Amino acid sequence: MNYYKSTEKFLYNYNALKACIENMQCELEEMGEGNHIGIRGLSVKEKTSTTFEFNSMTENEAINSIERKDLLISRIHSIKRKITRIDRAIESIDQNEREIIEKRYLMGKQWWEIAYEVKFSERHCKRIRNEAIEKIAVALFGEDVLFTSLFSEKNVI
Repeated sequence: MNYYKSTEKFLYNYNALKACIENMQCELEEMGEGNHIGIRGLSVKEKTSTTFEFNSMTENEAINSIERKDLLISRIHSIKRKITRIDRAIESIDQNEREIIEKRYLMGKQWWEIAYEVKFSERHCKRIRNEAIEKIAVALFGEDVLFTSLFSEKNVI
């Protein structure tokens, strides 16, 4: 697994993950408002089944609605946990690294803009970024990152 690329992907999508949570919470609220147009009662005028099994469209729709709601809640909690882990990882790096990571990945700024704002060269900013990404990767994925990065292509002479 390429932890560096995975970490970058999490950072680039950080704001999208937050927006995703907000959208899912809105969807959850809409589900809670009782807008269940698809759930209707079944009028029984004659025998509906030859067996004693009762399986109405209303029950099926209600069960599906509950399952969708549970899935949505589960996904919201999962994404919130990821965002919390990313926040903790970003807090664990030093101020210069944090500033460069936030400007590049969370604000989407270009390298020349970042270099101008932090008063370092672009090359030095990229070096700081590389070190910060490795630290964030360790915080997100654990000690496996340390062992795999020792043998990565970047370190091969």
